Amino acid sequence: MAGNALLSSILRPLDWFYPTAKSRYLWRMNRALDAAEAAPILVLQMGKVGSKSVQAGLDALELSRPIYHAHFLSRERTRETEIKRRKHFRTDRHTYLMRPWLNQFLLNRFERRGSDERWKIVTLTREPVGRNISAFFQNLRVDRGDADGKYSISSDYYDIQPTRVSVAHPQQLAKLFFSHAPHDSAMKFFDREIRDIFGVDVIGEGFPIDKGFGIYEGEGVDVLVLKLERLEEVASEAINRFLDIENFELINRNVASDKVYAPLYDAFREQAVISNEYIDEQYSSRYMTTFYSDAEIAEFRNRWLTG
Repeated sequence: MAGNALLSSILRPLDWFYPTAKSRYLWRMNRALDAAEAAPILVLQMGKVGSKSVQAGLDALELSRPIYHAHFLSRERTRETEIKRRKHFRTDRHTYLMRPWLNQFLLNRFERRGSDERWKIVTLTREPVGRNISAFFQNLRVDRGDADGKYSISSDYYDIQPTRVSVAHPQQLAKLFFSHAPHDSAMKFFDREIRDIFGVDVIGEGFPIDKGFGIYEGEGVDVLVLKLERLEEVASEAINRFLDIENFELINRNVASDKVYAPLYDAFREQAVISNEYIDEQYSSRYMTTFYSDAEIAEFRNRWLTG
């Protein structure tokens, strides 16, 4: 028995397999992109802004160019994420680790693209309070509730240990949200992930608020910015124009009402108290005033402050 345990410990996948697994993944990704007929489309956006619906619509078109999806590409954040997720190597959550590998592959390929290669970037905006709350719930691990409406939640992403919460007391969730979740993702995204990487300063150039989408040109890249709040209204026109196609349609994906956490999410949105200070911080940002009109901001503010 002791000999078998020793043999198992020797044969168990350890960290020295990690570079080989990563190298093979990157090799396969590079081979696939090398064989592609055209430069890729990258759906790049902060979490919970409707990008899966856009990607599903693009996938359905069966275009002759690869389509990728990522939440960020910046090197520092990718490195931090890879370090944090390395513990998932060769576990049932291995795909969590492959996401930073994909980020590295995409950034490296863009930086060494050919002179005649033009990438297409699709990204989206969403008012930040609702986005932050949706992202918080998306990154929780939630076990189904019991008859009393109690759930067990935890999160590696937010460093939340297993905790029992109740639909009847959403303020407990609100405390975790305000103390553990990042609240500046929207404010930083377009500078860190679009301007600094692709050289396209969306916020500096301004956004056609009334139109609901904007198209920007950079060196070796075109960027389409869509406004989530008007996505169903403008997506077909915007993406057809951006890709010079005629038949794009949204396909709804990743809807909160379909998730196991839906009762907790609904209770939070309906009952949790969100302070004036938090609303002011989010809605006075350059991000917010770039993409949303004064009337829209007033409507969002009223919605959250009145429940």
